[in-house]
Amino acid sequence: MVYKFRLISNEKEDFIRDFEVRSDQSFYDLHQAIQKNLHYDQSQIASFFMCNDQWEKEQEITLFDLSDEPEQKTMVMDNTRFSDHIHELKQKLLYVFDVFNERVFFIEVAEIKEDSPGKSYPACTLSKGSPPEQIIMDQVFLTRDPSLNIDDTDIETTDDDSLFNDSDFDDIIYGDKEPDEE
Repeated sequence: MVYKFRLISNEKEDFIRDFEVRSDQSFYDLHQAIQKNLHYDQSQIASFFMCNDQWEKEQEITLFDLSDEPEQKTMVMDNTRFSDHIHELKQKLLYVFDVFNERVFFIEVAEIKEDSPGKSYPACTLSKGSPPEQIIMDQVFLTRDPSLNIDDTDIETTDDDSLFNDSDFDDIIYGDKEPDEE
C-alpha cells in the first residue's frame, strides 16, 4: 500500500506538498523526504504527532529517544512504520519542524492506493508555493542586529569569583530576605 500525505502550513497560504510513502516505510523516511524537499537543515530536531480530528496531539513519534525513563515507551521515527499507525483517509498528523517555536505542518492522509511498480518512495508528487523559512537556533544566538551598535569590547570582565561569595546570596535569590535588608 501507498499513503499520500498532504502537507499544509498555517504560515504560508500557498504552500502545499504531497508525499507518497509505502506502508512499510518509516516515519524517518518521510522526515528525510520533507527536509530534503524543503532544503531544511536536517540536523534540527523534529517530531511527528498522531492527532485526533480536532488536530489535538495524541502520540508523539520523535527523531530520537530523549527519555531518561526506560519504562516509558518512546516511539522513534526510524523504527516506527506507517502500516502500524495509518489506517484511514483524512487521518491527521502534525509534523513539528521547529520544536522550540512549535512551528508545524498539518498533514492529512489524502489517498491510500496500491504502489506503482518501479516507482521510488518516498516521492514528492505535488509542490506548490514556498515553505516557511526554517529558523536554526544556532543562528538565532549568533546573529546580532547591527542597528543596535553594541560594542562588546567595552564590557569589563573579571575572573574574581569573590563577587559571588555573598553568604546571603541564596537567601536573597531564593528566600524572603530583601537585598539591602540587614
